[in-house]
This record gives sequence, structure tokens and C-alpha cells, in this order.
Amino acid sequence: MIIRLTFFGIGLFVLASCSHFLKTKDFTGQGTISHKEFASSTVYRKLEARYKSPYGEIPLDTHPDVDKWLNYFTGQGRGYMKTYLERSSRYVLLMKSVLQENNLPLDLVYVALIESGFSPKALSRANAVGYWQFIHGTGKAYGLRIDGYVDERKDPVLSTRAAANYFKRLYSLFESWHLALAAYNSGEYRVDRAVLRHYNRNFWFLSSKQALPRETRNYIPKLIAAIHISKNPRKYGFEDLNYQAPITYELLKVEKPISLVKLAAHMGVSEEEIKALNPMYKGEYVPIYEGETLLRVPVGLLSRAQASLEKSQMDKPKYRYHYHYWYRVRRGDSLYKIARRHRTTVRKIRRENNLRKSSFIHPGQKLKIPAGRLVASKAGSSKRYLSSSNKEFHTVQKGQTLSHIARLYGLRLPQLKELNDIQGEPLIHPQQKLRIKKGSSSQEVKNKSFHIVRKGDTLIGISKKYNISLPELMKVNSMSFKSVLLTGTRLIIPK
Repeated sequence: MIIRLTFFGIGLFVLASCSHFLKTKDFTGQGTISHKEFASSTVYRKLEARYKSPYGEIPLDTHPDVDKWLNYFTGQGRGYMKTYLERSSRYVLLMKSVLQENNLPLDLVYVALIESGFSPKALSRANAVGYWQFIHGTGKAYGLRIDGYVDERKDPVLSTRAAANYFKRLYSLFESWHLALAAYNSGEYRVDRAVLRHYNRNFWFLSSKQALPRETRNYIPKLIAAIHISKNPRKYGFEDLNYQAPITYELLKVEKPISLVKLAAHMGVSEEEIKALNPMYKGEYVPIYEGETLLRVPVGLLSRAQASLEKSQMDKPKYRYHYHYWYRVRRGDSLYKIARRHRTTVRKIRRENNLRKSSFIHPGQKLKIPAGRLVASKAGSSKRYLSSSNKEFHTVQKGQTLSHIARLYGLRLPQLKELNDIQGEPLIHPQQKLRIKKGSSSQEVKNKSFHIVRKGDTLIGISKKYNISLPELMKVNSMSFKSVLLTGTRLIIPK
């Protein structure tokens, strides 16, 4: 049976069931509703008031820094806040339902407001993507699929589940929502270091001592200000908001790869509408990974979509939709120099940035650099060039993966993992050094002891356990304060 619920239908349905809060599957938004319809729903407000998180609530402290951000959002940044508030109604019910399923405070939904403005297309300078602004490594670590065809960081359901798991982990480490959210912004080790340095777990105290980065010192008051405004926009002068109406969609089971463009055409709907419901796909190609996938289609068109599946089948495209990172052009750069520096080709850079052969680049311009496989150039194939290199180590660049690096040096992935004593699917980060050849120091690694990371472990705790300094532990494992410590990871413990 297919459940179709509008905004008020959701409230009535849940009120009747009582045992679940907003237990609908997914939502997206289209059209607009009035401020009165969205913000004054007594059914919804009473329903939300009845829910209590076992993790407690985010403290909405009064502080001069909070006032500063309230003044910004109601003044210079008013246009941004208006846009974010109007867009929030598209996803807020869905995301709150996911947070409730994880027993988390519902106010965490407004982290997505300050991170991305509830936009799946949001992309930061650090290449963080989607509603919750996951970087590539963290997204993969929390179960999101990111490849040449799919980026689940842009999916409102899957990315919120990943964010919920991340929030729970951070709260288990700090037992303070202010510190957990500060760690969400700047990394858990940086916050851990600040707490240990000052022997204090109060965010406002650490902020006053400038123990945290400026961005993080602003992050908590900015979030608190956004929560105040979102909960009572009229109080802060946001009177005439055209909220985007949450609507439901139906789930279509797909067992063979199809084209979103073809499906939309055969269904008689716009390509934009189908893609808006399925933002996780990088292009028109919908791959099948585990026998089937579920696609979102507009309500009332499920039968038409099912009838269109056979006509919409598509072979795997010749080119993958590459994961990319950003590069700012410097004086003296050319496409050829940039391509060589980043181990890609001029053709790929042109295709990624829609550049013609006659196009010029200029200092300060931002270019997308594809993180794809290196191909043969005029100087010879990449394998011949790299196999003749005397390099023993490779320094990881932005956007590179273990598989990519293995291909660059003509290695199989298990070989690269064995050379670096890597198990499972660990994260790698820029500037980390990986061994690409057997060397004299390979025996040293075998002679060192190891620690298998368990749930709740931190680098600080591990360094104390083995009586070594934190910088030494991080250095020998090529880690930084932004690195994510995953359960099951093997850490080298220097003797």
C-alpha cells in the first residue's frame, strides 16, 4: 500500500498512530505554502513538543556572540536567511523524522540550514558536498556511496542518516552538544586538544580563550541564532515567507540500469522534476548495485513509470562522472601545466569545465580538476613513466583514493595495502605518505606494535594508554587533527 501524505496529513496520521513521530519514508518539496499554513500548525507543534530526546537538547544559551548573529541574519544576511527558511520546509519534516528515529534532538536539523541552506548542490571550498556538507572521506566512512555515478551526500534521506550516526559518535565522545557540534565543524581532535589544554569543557570558555579556530567559535552562536529564527521567524521580522511545500513521492523498483532523461520523457514529466526527486545521481545514468534500486517518481505516476522502465533502459556510459576538486589558477599557469601537475589531461579539464579549445584561463579563476585515472600522454603511458620512477613513497593529493593511487603506479589494490600494512577501507588524506615500493624500512613496520581502534577510542586516549606523545602517534600514522578515527583501523604504535 502506498501512503501519500501532505503536510497536514502527516500530523494527523502520526497523531493517530501515537507510537511514532513523522514515520513517513521520504519527502521533497515543490510549490509554496503560506507562513500561516507551515508555522502555525498546532497539530505539528504539539506533536514536536511531546518528543523528548534521551540525548538531551542543544542548549540555546544567551550570549553576545548569539546576538551578533541574530543581528546579521536580520540585517545584512537577511536575504540568505529568507531563502534558507523558505527552502527548509521542503526537507525539515523528513530530516526530523530521521533524527527522531535515532533518538536525537530535533534542533539538529538546523545544522543543515547553516551548513548548506538545505541545498543538495551546496559545495564548499574543501569539497564538502550536500545538505550536511560531508567531505569525501567522512561520507564514505559513514556508509554513503560516492562514485562516478552516484553521490549519496546529496540524498536527503541517506545523508541525514549518516549525519545522525556522526552526531551520536561525537556526542558519545564529548557529552556536550556544543562541543560535539564544534567537533562537527573543525574535527574532534582539535576540540579534544583544546579541552585538554585548558582543562575545561565549556564551549564559551574555550571560545573566550581562542582555543578553537575562528570559524568554530562562530559556528555555535550562528547555529543558536538560526534555531531561534527558524522556530519563531515572525518575532525576527520574517513575515511574508513563501515556504516550499513538502510533498510525497512514490518509490519505483528498478532492476536494470536506466536513463532518468528517457524515463522522464516516457512519463511525460520534465527532466528537472525527476532529477530534483533524485539528486544523488550525477548524470542521467541510474546504475544497479545490489540487484535493484529504488527511484523516486511523482505521486500518482507510479504505474506510468513502471510501464516506461523497459523503454528507458540505458547502457553504461563511456565516461564516468568524475569526482573532482577545485584549483585556483595562478599566474603563468596553462591547462597543460595544470593537467601535468594534477596527473590528468587537458581534455578532461576542458570537459569538466565546459571549456572550448579557444577558451582562455586567467589568474584567480577556479577550475574543476577531475580525480580520475591518469591516461597515456605524448610522453608515454602513465605505467611506463611511473614504473621507471625511483620514488619509494607517494604523497596523497586532494581527491585521490587508494584505488586511484594503485592504478597510477601499476599496482593492485591489495599490493598497495600490503606495502602500507593497511586493512579494511581506511580514509586517506592530502599530504599523507604511502609506500609504493618495498624498501629497507619495511622491516621496521613489521617490528612495531599496533592498536586496533575500538568504539569510543580517541587519539588522546590511545597516546596515554601507550605512554607516547600525541604528535608522535599522529606523525607515525600520517594523521592530522581533521582525520577520522574509524573502528577497526590499525594504528602503528612506535616502540
